Amino acid sequence: MSTNTQRLLTILALIGLATPGAVAAQNKVFIEQVGNTNTVSITQVGSTNRVGNSGSGNQSSITGSNNTLTTSQTGDSNIIDYAVIGNGNTISKTVTGDTNQITFTCGDGTTSCTSVTSTMTVAGDLNTVTSTIKGSNITNTLGITGDSNTVTQTITTSNSSSNITILGDSNTFTSTMSGTSAGGGHSLVAAVTGTSNTHTVTQYGVVDTVVSIVTNGNSNTVTVNTGKN
Repeated sequence: MSTNTQRLLTILALIGLATPGAVAAQNKVFIEQVGNTNTVSITQVGSTNRVGNSGSGNQSSITGSNNTLTTSQTGDSNIIDYAVIGNGNTISKTVTGDTNQITFTCGDGTTSCTSVTSTMTVAGDLNTVTSTIKGSNITNTLGITGDSNTVTQTITTSNSSSNITILGDSNTFTSTMSGTSAGGGHSLVAAVTGTSNTHTVTQYGVVDTVVSIVTNGNSNTVTVNTGKN
């Protein structure tokens, strides 16, 4: 789908239980969006729903500039798998429920993301979030409320930035910002409240690295490796 004018694409997949004991069906959405200034909105309610699935080779994607993607899933065991390439895109992902997965890729081996805003809001237990971002002037914010969450982020420098807030128990988050930094790259602000958390932050570059972590709780392990010359 491509367009030079603004286009609104809304996908509403609502799964409800009409009667007690009814079984909700699985909804699968795969989108390949090519063009500029498009708006995509996806809402799924229920369990075992999918927006793209890299495991089956169907990772949903947006290629273009100044696009807006909003994805909302409410339920358990849902999957969001999205890849974005382009400039000035805004991506918002909201997941409420248990044992859900979010995989977000911005940029690839040849094309970077520029001036991209990515927001993730996760509420529930046993959630897994994986982000791989390559580009400059990127705002990446993650907020998680729940237990036993796993967050993995890989940002390949340039003007990197990240904001991680986790409230819950037994969380593990790993953030790696690599590559050469020379102009306002690297930064990480993380506030974790809970017990038995493990944080590993590795930031590499030529200076330009700022790490600030506040952890309240018991038996936390925090390892930080900053830049090298």
